[in-house]
Amino acid sequence: MMVAELQVAAAGPEWLPVAAEVAQRLGLECLPEPVDRPAKVASPALLVLVSGEGVSLQATGKKAPGPVRVDWVHGRSGHRRRQGGAELLVKAIGVGRASRPLRILDATAGLGEDALVLAGFDCELMLFERSPVIAELLADGMARAAQEPALSDRLARMQLERGDATRWLADHPEAVDVVYLDPMFPEKRNSAAVRKEMQLARSVVGDDGDAAVLLETGLTAARHRVVVKRPRRADPLPGPEPATSVEGRSSRFDVYSRRALP
Repeated sequence: MMVAELQVAAAGPEWLPVAAEVAQRLGLECLPEPVDRPAKVASPALLVLVSGEGVSLQATGKKAPGPVRVDWVHGRSGHRRRQGGAELLVKAIGVGRASRPLRILDATAGLGEDALVLAGFDCELMLFERSPVIAELLADGMARAAQEPALSDRLARMQLERGDATRWLADHPEAVDVVYLDPMFPEKRNSAAVRKEMQLARSVVGDDGDAAVLLETGLTAARHRVVVKRPRRADPLPGPEPATSVEGRSSRFDVYSRRALP
């Protein structure tokens, strides 16, 4: 589901051919002239902007925040990768308890930050992203990251699938060790607490209203467990009760166990 009006633009004339290719893949209009100052653009409210730094989601108008792109080298994900981090995610997935690297399906990949962390533990990742725009950002970021020596091994263990994971999960019983779900959280009243990346992503994809269906099909496809990220105070997804939860300050990971990890 695409919520906000979007167009594709190039940050400079040299990027117009690439922007036209991106627009064709996404089925969107490509602006004929480059956009070097998004703050001066009144409409549309969002651009898929192509530049030398990659493909990004860029708000327009006065006081618009900077671009959102998948940057696993210098961005927030790069810092998270270098510092380790994500202990709660790793614990919920069960990486430390498994006797071999796990095969994980990330059914709501988003900008891929969690998958990048798990790939650092030698896990094999399938990433599904059904929003064409977010998938375009993710594919662009993965292609750039694969050229970095420090990341090439991780990227070799990551496979992106553009589309909805629901059908694949239903058609492949017990095909992966773990299914991971991070559905779009219900919108917080205090929008200042929501990261820029999440605000722009929500404006493109909206909420994941079928998260319970993903859980149901995920329990079919997972040999060992399904892990669902939720706001810490939110109810579990409709369906079976989680076997356990791993809680942090603002979020938690509900674990639905099928059998012991390998």
